[in-house]
Amino acid sequence: MRIRSVSKLLFIAALIWANVLLAPHIAQAATLPAVVYTQNTCTNIWSKPSISSSLIADVIGGTSLQVLAESSDNAWYHVMFLGSVSSWVSTADVSAYYPQNAYSDGGCNFTDIIWPIPVHPISSAPGPFSLQTTGTITKPGALRAAPNAGAMAIQFVAVGAEAIIDQYTADSNGDIWYHAQVNGVTGWLWAYMVLLSAPNPATQTVQGKPIWASLSGKGMWFTNYFTRHTDISALIAAAKAAGITHIYPEVAISNDGGFFGADSLNRLLPAAHAAGIKVIAAVYPTLSNVSADIQMTKMVWDYRTPGGDHTDGILADIEENLYAPRVYAYGQVLRQIVGPNTPLVANTLNPYSDPTYPYPEIAANFNVIAPMDYWHGDPHKTYTPQDAAALLMNSIISIDQQLGGVNFPIEELGQMYDMFTADGAPGGYQPSGGEIYEDMLAAEQFGCVGVSFFEWQTASAQELQVFAAFKWNS
Repeated sequence: MRIRSVSKLLFIAALIWANVLLAPHIAQAATLPAVVYTQNTCTNIWSKPSISSSLIADVIGGTSLQVLAESSDNAWYHVMFLGSVSSWVSTADVSAYYPQNAYSDGGCNFTDIIWPIPVHPISSAPGPFSLQTTGTITKPGALRAAPNAGAMAIQFVAVGAEAIIDQYTADSNGDIWYHAQVNGVTGWLWAYMVLLSAPNPATQTVQGKPIWASLSGKGMWFTNYFTRHTDISALIAAAKAAGITHIYPEVAISNDGGFFGADSLNRLLPAAHAAGIKVIAAVYPTLSNVSADIQMTKMVWDYRTPGGDHTDGILADIEENLYAPRVYAYGQVLRQIVGPNTPLVANTLNPYSDPTYPYPEIAANFNVIAPMDYWHGDPHKTYTPQDAAALLMNSIISIDQQLGGVNFPIEELGQMYDMFTADGAPGGYQPSGGEIYEDMLAAEQFGCVGVSFFEWQTASAQELQVFAAFKWNS
């Protein structure tokens, strides 16, 4: 067991910052706040103390920045953006105190970004769509004359029978049906009755390594605002400095523009791949219409940048419609689309918040489960580092129990946002650096395949400092 000391890490970091603060032509360290917060949305972060320098980012209100120095005219703070990017911000735009009512993404236009955001909404996708595969009947039921539960039963099918499938479609409720042949008879099968042919997602290997190997290490999550309002070279430099191995950019949401992240992937994928960082595209399927969500996710998976770069996997944030047959059908068809060697990650609720969550249906298709272990949920409670570890341990034990004792691959998804501010920026209820350290240490000791946090753009300076200092050795 490795023992680390957060206080020692912070002490060493303090010495480093102290050396910087003693440089000439700056204010004395005693006059400077250690951390400042942007007071308004779309606050500009610059490469130098001048608005004619390169723009590094337009950040949301409440963004936490570690202060290194102050310009001789007191008009600029020299700060660390994302924990490691040397930057400058106007002193008029920040304060040592959390802002009041300044949390909004706003409408600022960052340099060289395509406006308006290109969207690809899918409101209806009834099908049928081609799906050339086979499957095994896992629940008794009927082969029907049409793809709906009220259609005439042509033949009853037994558990264990083989189905030869050539299409899938959606019924009027948004549920999925397969056009199949069973025992020489052709008709429609409800998707929840069938396990489509694919390797075991928990044990699948690619080139001799577990399929989740590309997710081993430290990850970060972020929304499309962050990608579209941050210089990508600075973003990737910060990722490398922090030891980030994989990132989860949100690129598609049901009923909210569909696939809207093409421009972001164009900017992000080439730079991340050049730095050896995996990009797992995050989608948010509401599953109110499973077929439409499958088509939306397929658009993300099929997308190539002008240079030919392609996402390294898919993350599905499944937290709205938790009806087990829909969760199952979405994952089953998605697996057939991306193939057996593509990492699929499911972002799930944690068992403490919803003990009825359909983990077995998730585990039938996804390679990794990332439960949202967000422990700061009560503004009246004082949290300790042990609270973070306790929720993680509860998630692992409960998920394994629901899966029949299977040691399923789990990536810890921890919290780097304030649950009680509109945009999640620090407001006084975010986790401390000590809690982040304990969450990461527990994830490693309890056998998680990796650890990641939601979300990068709202992480405090202290959280980022501890995150960067932690060395993932599993």
